[in-house]
Amino acid sequence: MNNPDLKFDISPIAVGRYIAADGSRKTLAYSALELERARLAAVRVLDAFHFRTGGNVMFTAMWDEGAQLLGVERAIMSYGMVVVSADSSVFDAGRVANISRRFKLIAAMGITPGTLEGLARMDLDPAKVFEGMVVWARPGAYETLKALPGLQVYRCLEVGPAFAIECPAGHGAHLDRFEWNVEEEGGEVVLSSRLERSEPFYKLRTGLKGKVIHGVCDCGNPDPRVLPT
Repeated sequence: MNNPDLKFDISPIAVGRYIAADGSRKTLAYSALELERARLAAVRVLDAFHFRTGGNVMFTAMWDEGAQLLGVERAIMSYGMVVVSADSSVFDAGRVANISRRFKLIAAMGITPGTLEGLARMDLDPAKVFEGMVVWARPGAYETLKALPGLQVYRCLEVGPAFAIECPAGHGAHLDRFEWNVEEEGGEVVLSSRLERSEPFYKLRTGLKGKVIHGVCDCGNPDPRVLPT
């Protein structure tokens, strides 16, 4: 459902996709302006980790997730850190393991259950693969990795057309307060656009069950947080 107060007057630079509440894939046009706003929101979270320039960050994603994830990737690069990419699938888990061996990684973003399944098929221990780095993991992978001792594991969530990442406080994944009005209705996260977009949204049911937390986080970031339930 589109917000009648927002118009489709920002030219897109590309088209990606998002997952609707019913599990179907919907096209998602996005603009350079939206990409820059997403980068700034991700920087607010990354700032709390006090990363230094020159480090390597592994970024795992699929080719069609650019609309949600490109802002986060640009935020990592804006620190002067190097992004090393792999697919977030069971079939590319070998590359994930090789990257972790060949590069001195300070973080890994977007780890999925598929990646963990692929590592298991090769009899590789994820505690060793991700040792010594900050790991942002998606639902399913987060719970598995969080249970392993010694790992620094945080949430990253695809929330319809948005992407949320967790700060060191570990109390939910942050969503951009300027870009989105984030609500909880019947235990489901609902999004509305607050700024003009190539494709604005109004009361979009995301299908993500979770608690929305407002107020300033312990990390100092006032962006709302989503804590899956």
